[in-house]
Amino acid sequence: MRWTFAVLLALGVASAASGQVAWFGASWGASWEWQASSAPGTNFLHSPDGAPSAFIALPLNDDTLFRLKAADLPHIKVIDGVGWPGRYRAYTGGIDYLMNGTFGQAVVSAGLGSYRFDLKAKNPPAGSNDSKFGWYVGVGEWFTLTRRSRVTAEIAMNRTEHDEKPMIFTANVGLAFGW
Repeated sequence: MRWTFAVLLALGVASAASGQVAWFGASWGASWEWQASSAPGTNFLHSPDGAPSAFIALPLNDDTLFRLKAADLPHIKVIDGVGWPGRYRAYTGGIDYLMNGTFGQAVVSAGLGSYRFDLKAKNPPAGSNDSKFGWYVGVGEWFTLTRRSRVTAEIAMNRTEHDEKPMIFTANVGLAFGW
């Protein structure tokens, strides 16, 4: 934990010294699961639950950000033939590449992290709530509102190493503020 804090502090000091902007933001969106085990024969299962996320992004240079993100990804886990609604809480770190886009700045991102599954149940079956390694890739666009604020739009694919190996797609819209 101390090493993580030291690296983040060093990145923050380096970005402030060079005049670059660090960003924080939040978004809300929808999710779909590719070939979910809870819906055999369905390619994309849409979840009625939202897919919120929050992030802080520190500049590495003019067109590269290091992003720490927390997100909730809805999922129905099949245990003994019964579907249990829940969510993956993702804590990830990744790299965002910014480039000139059609309407703002295009963003291509990828990262790794921890995905913890939590059932929406008072007494979940033993071993059903666990954390595993996972990764994500995404594309999006950041639209300029003011010098230090952006509207963000992103489509991402998350994959975890849980038993079902879920592949969850999200489409999120949000706000980001620079400081």
